[in-house]
Amino acid sequence: MKSQANRTRMQRLIAGVGTLTLVGAAACASTVDKSPPEEEGTAQQPAAQELKSPRARHHRSSVSVIIDAARAKANLSAEQAQRLAVIETELTEDRAGRRAFGEKMRKSAVAVVRAGTADSDDFDKTVAEAVEAIEERTQKSSDALEEVHGILDADQRAAVAVVLRAHIDEKFGVKPEQERRKPDNFKRAAGRLMLSTFQIDKLKAMKKELLGEKQELRPSREELHKLVDAFEGDDFRKELNQFRMKKLAILHAKVAKAGERTDTVLQVFTPEQRELIADMILEGPRKVLLGDTPAEAQE
Repeated sequence: MKSQANRTRMQRLIAGVGTLTLVGAAACASTVDKSPPEEEGTAQQPAAQELKSPRARHHRSSVSVIIDAARAKANLSAEQAQRLAVIETELTEDRAGRRAFGEKMRKSAVAVVRAGTADSDDFDKTVAEAVEAIEERTQKSSDALEEVHGILDADQRAAVAVVLRAHIDEKFGVKPEQERRKPDNFKRAAGRLMLSTFQIDKLKAMKKELLGEKQELRPSREELHKLVDAFEGDDFRKELNQFRMKKLAILHAKVAKAGERTDTVLQVFTPEQRELIADMILEGPRKVLLGDTPAEAQE
């Protein structure tokens, strides 16, 4: 299990190096419509524990989080429970399409990395498709959240809001030192790609800038609490749409510089390093570097 997790982290890191804005834009699909990241936890508060499930190790959207809270605390009627189950099923059925789109994005990223430039019609088309997919997904999530809000009565929404506030505070809480430690995957990738000190310094500077921009897209504690307050009341639709449009506007501003940003990153690598990165995006770093076959291919 630990080796699988390390392999997954490494694959994500390599993909991030290779695709930059393509993958970054796709990741924003979950940023615009989700609760705080699942991995940012601390000691669980009692109410927040109501949201824990076997799915907790995977990504859970804001819709799933709210439905779980409603099931745990809202004393749902049979009709309400059925309507929430329908919403959840509809969103789950969309996963296959998202996986197919992710595969398409991966192949486009490989082409860009091998070419060493984003100056192509294919790149522009892929970015446009990514933005369209993000907008479609966030609209579906917003519609689902509004529907959940309409299904619950005022007392039920108040009970759900208590759980959501605890969940937010848990995810944004100060973590113990041992939980803050993460493997230095950047250093590991730099070694495997045999990056020079100059290359490492350039990439670290870019990474710092991109992380700052990521924070603009990721919902803050204050923004999430404001949404929960609105969910408890009657102005949820207005507040949710304002939040969604704000984040999408930031995304559009970032995407406008996608080609330039991608070229800047790709220019740091040598042609040989770009070929290696492209192979790792396609096959996975362990298979390319060590000849290992991914566990899922062995099953």
